[in-house]
Amino acid sequence: MADARDVLDSGKTNTKTTTKKPTEAVSGEVNTLLIKSITNIEEKVEAIDWKLWEIYNIIKDYAENPSVSPSTSVSQPQASPADVAVEVAKLLGGAGGEEKKSVVKKLFG
Repeated sequence: MADARDVLDSGKTNTKTTTKKPTEAVSGEVNTLLIKSITNIEEKVEAIDWKLWEIYNIIKDYAENPSVSPSTSVSQPQASPADVAVEVAKLLGGAGGEEKKSVVKKLFG
């Protein structure tokens, strides 16, 4: 089964803007955009899959040898005073000085 990169590399999309029908050119551009977007999603899913595999191995190692400390220490991140101040400002209606970060971005960088 071909993935989005294979379709893009094979040139099956019509990206020429000099076709007789303008709808064909738009369709080709949309197809190219969709393929690039799907490729980006595929790469993100692969990164998540790899992180889940690493987490699985950490948990498996710990379950098999609970007396031995895990190869990587896992601890809950501690909130800094600046983070607390930003959260309080948000709750009080003030503008936070920091951009919002999603849980996924915090976990995977």
